[in-house]
Amino acid sequence: MVSFRKSRYLHGFRRWTSISSTHSLAPQSNPLTAQKQVKIDALRRQLAELKRVGAGPSASVPARACAGKRAAAVKYRDPKTGDTWSGRGRMARWLAEKVSAGEKADKYLA
Repeated sequence: MVSFRKSRYLHGFRRWTSISSTHSLAPQSNPLTAQKQVKIDALRRQLAELKRVGAGPSASVPARACAGKRAAAVKYRDPKTGDTWSGRGRMARWLAEKVSAGEKADKYLA
């Protein structure tokens, strides 16, 4: 069953769309369209050449951009349990408990 809103939309679409207006949506011989098509064809040829040579998308991207994220170095370490915290983001629970108990965070610097 079609809802009222959808039926109104379809009715309005049928009313305002005629065969002559749908023909205007067809590709026209416009100079801009022809220029775009020339660029598209050139890009497709370049892509085919890159595929033939075997160069993938990573060939044009610098290695540093592809490296991704590295794990942060450990800045704080609990010698008893071996728990660590890099010093980034929210303070680790084990260190927050020690600091709230009155100890200095500098004591646990790695």
